[in-house]
Formats: sequence, structure tokens, C-alpha cells
Amino acid sequence: MKRLFIVSLIVLFALGFAFHSHAKPTGTITSAVVDFGQESMDPIFFESLWGWMMYDSLLRWDEKGNFIPGVADSWTVSPDGLTWTFKIHKGIKFHNGDPLTAADVKFSVDRFGDTKISSNPWSRYISSDYNKKNSIVIDDYTYQFVSDHAEPAQAIVFAWTRILPKKYFEKVGQDEFRKHPVGSGPWKFAEFVSKTRCKLEANTDYWRKDEIPAYQYYVELMVPELATRISMLKTGEVDMATIDYDRIPDLIKAGFATESIMPPGTCSMYFQGTWLPGAGATSDIRVRQAMSYALNRQEICSTFFSGYAKPGAQFYMYPGCYGWSDKLAADPYDPEKAKALLKEAGYPGKFADPTIHIYTTAPAGLAGGQDLVLLLINYWKAVGLDVKMEVVDQSIFTSYIFHNFAGRIMAGEKNVGWIGIWNYQAFFNCMYHSANMYCSYGIHGTGNDPKADELYLKATKELDPKKAAQYFSDFQVYVKSLYINFGIAQTDNLVVYNPKTIGKWTGRTWVSYWDAVNGIQHPK
Repeated sequence: MKRLFIVSLIVLFALGFAFHSHAKPTGTITSAVVDFGQESMDPIFFESLWGWMMYDSLLRWDEKGNFIPGVADSWTVSPDGLTWTFKIHKGIKFHNGDPLTAADVKFSVDRFGDTKISSNPWSRYISSDYNKKNSIVIDDYTYQFVSDHAEPAQAIVFAWTRILPKKYFEKVGQDEFRKHPVGSGPWKFAEFVSKTRCKLEANTDYWRKDEIPAYQYYVELMVPELATRISMLKTGEVDMATIDYDRIPDLIKAGFATESIMPPGTCSMYFQGTWLPGAGATSDIRVRQAMSYALNRQEICSTFFSGYAKPGAQFYMYPGCYGWSDKLAADPYDPEKAKALLKEAGYPGKFADPTIHIYTTAPAGLAGGQDLVLLLINYWKAVGLDVKMEVVDQSIFTSYIFHNFAGRIMAGEKNVGWIGIWNYQAFFNCMYHSANMYCSYGIHGTGNDPKADELYLKATKELDPKKAAQYFSDFQVYVKSLYINFGIAQTDNLVVYNPKTIGKWTGRTWVSYWDAVNGIQHPK
């Protein structure tokens, strides 16, 4: 009887341990994507998308866009809004075993906010030339950031700041760190082959035990050709892939499934350097307005986006997000009004060269892709506009759209007066995105309006949350009237996957694809 009791205890203990512990990661998820962008492993080199898998951020977001603990268990802001105090979680380990402390947080914040070395578009907003007065380690697990002026929205940037290991980084140097990055996140770096593959391995010692990946490896393949991605999906060579909208219905009929990553995408048009000599036809707001009224957005959503889109949205703005107003609804399709606006502007005769240039890359992504551009050109041609597509490689596209990394756009530069398409996932609060698009110091080379700058600062400095939201809405309504950017569509962010090899998506699907991947489960 005594032996039976002991055996029962052992069995119960074993079952309890199995129930409460995380199963050992097994298998491999393989994904096919169009391109690797800047191939960044370092958050200060443009944007490290894989970094969301390898590193932890100072703060995080919940599914409603509220800030929640990240590396910081808690944080407080002084009554004057200037001093942010973060209490760092004890017990976090980097992949090399080093403990994560406030010294690593200070190192990462200072480096991320150094605009002399960082090309990340978020860096400016915690930089000393914008709003950083001091950065202090109080003790091993307390860090303080002192702002130059009160700006509640800085929490967004702290949630974008990923924490790197100071000791390891300084030991190996920046070049070696980028080749062999170390973080504290749910995935560890394993292998990288430029323009070919990136391989990550599950971090079985991840401090958030409920977020340890279910799969042992994640492999991302760069496959620019759509037909090849579809073929690899059908043959089982990959488990999931980014697929053009018009091919998704057929794949669903064939048994594949989709996962929606939120918030939605926003496809919009932007105009660069319109105030400069040489901008040509786009220097006239009536021409820019005509380009908007010429588009049949509902038809574009039904055809090009295969019904996986809705007309409207603005740059990073969509119904329900911070600061949204019904006044931001898209222009209706009105080709006759477009023609009248062009006539009023004296187009084409008034302009020495009436040709308008729109640039894009060969694949889709931020640039929209050639197929979308050609579709838009047909609408513009129908109202009398002469628009020429300029196909550039990814590096040229990046240098155009992220213009202020090299300084403010100047007269004589090739893309003055040119337009482009931004087709990317939106976010809960796009305050800093908007500064980059609409303010005179923004990195996109589109803003040059003193009132826009004034309204933006009014919204960012307001400490009352309700007033701040209203001021930001006022700002958005005003910049919409400038027509340096206008919305085309609100799109679904869909990943096509094989439900036979991939199960439930339990990760942070409300943040990004790379956050969502962390929680993919095995099929039952």
C-alpha cells in the first residue's frame, strides 16, 4: 500500500511537471518572402525586422494598443512629464548567458537615439537633438530617461527600442555583432546567407516561458518570384508565404489558409519636394487633387486587391486608430472633377515638362509594385495626365523615401516632384510616422508647411490624453488638405500557410508578422 502511494505521487508529480512546463521545441517553420529589405540584424541599421524575434523591447503593446511591460516591469513619468523611470525585470538573460541590466538599457537607448550613426526612422525622437536631456543608470535594475520637453508619445519609441547586450557588443564590435547578433528574445541567431536565407533557433531559456517557440527552427527564404513561392507552398518546400492578393482565393480553394496580421495595411500616395524649383506639375495642389479624384478606389480594392481591401485610409491612419476622424475619408471617384482641376491648373500647357514621375521597385512591398503603379497610371491617363513609371532597385527606393537620412531634400535632386506609393502595415498610434510624412523635418521629404509643424507640436506636447487625441485629429485633417499624401486603400495583411504543417497562431498578431511568428503552434 505504501509502495502504491509513493508510485502514485511520482506519477502525479511527473504529470504535473509535464502540464506546467513548456514542451521542447521541435520541427522547422519555413517561410518564403519577396525580399529581405536592408537585411538588418541591428535596430539602428534602418529597421531590423528579424530583430523583433531576437531582441526584447523596453515596452510592448497589447492587442488594443495600450503600453504594457517589456524588459521594464513598470515605469513612471514625473508630474512635469520630463523624467521617465523604468524598473527593469530581474532574471533576464541574453542568449550568451549575460544578465540584462539597466546598463544594457542605457546603452541601447543611447545608441538607438544617436542620429549620427542610426538610420532607423524612430531614432530622432529619443535623440539629443530632439528631446533627450539625460540618460541615467540609477542602479542595476533602474533606468531613467530625462526629456528636454514633455512628450507622452515617447512611450511609442521606448516600445520600439530593442535591448542589446552592452558587454558583448563592446567586446566584439559593431561589425561582428551584426554578423553574430545576441539578444534576449524568443529566437536566437543561427545562420544568414545574404539574399538567400535567414535561420533562427528557439531560445529554450527564454524568460517569458509561455512565449518559448513551439518550433525549434524558423527559416526565412528570399524568393522574389511569385510563381516560385506558390510552387514551394504547394510542394511543401515552405509552410507559409507572402502571396499576391489575386492568387489567394485559388490557394484557399486548394486547402491553404490565411492568417491576418493587424493593424491593417494602408496604401497611400506621397509627393516629394513639391515646393522646390523643378517639381513640375506636382507643385500645383490642383494637380495633386486631380490625381486623387481620378482613382476609382472601390474598383482597385475589388480587382487589384481581390476584395481584401476597403477604399480609403491615410498614411498609417485607419478607422479606429488614434486620432481618426470621419473627415479623413477618401475622396470619391470623380473623373470629371479631376479634369476640371487640371484645366484650372493649366495642365499640361502651363508646365515646361508636364510628365509626372512615379517610382517603384520590381517586387511589391513598400513601393507597391509595378502592377499597382500601371493600374493607377491607366486611371490618370483617362483624365489627361502624363505619368511615367520609374523602376528602381531597393537601395535607390530606400534612399528616396527615407530622404532625410542624407539631409533635407534639395532643388536639383532627381526625385524632386516625384511621387511614390507606401504600402505597409499601419499602427495603433502613428504620431511619429506622421511627423516623418507631414512635418518640415520629416525623413520622407514631403512636408514643408509651418502650420502643420505647429499643429503637430501642439498634439505631441499636450499632457491631457483627451485633448492630445483631439489635437492630433485636427492635425491629420489639416495635412490631408495639403495633398502631399492621400490614401488609396485599407488592406488586409494576409499570410498564406499550410494548415497541415502549421497550427494555431497564438503570437502577437496585432503587432507584426515577425511577432506573430513567435507564437505559431504545431497542428493538432
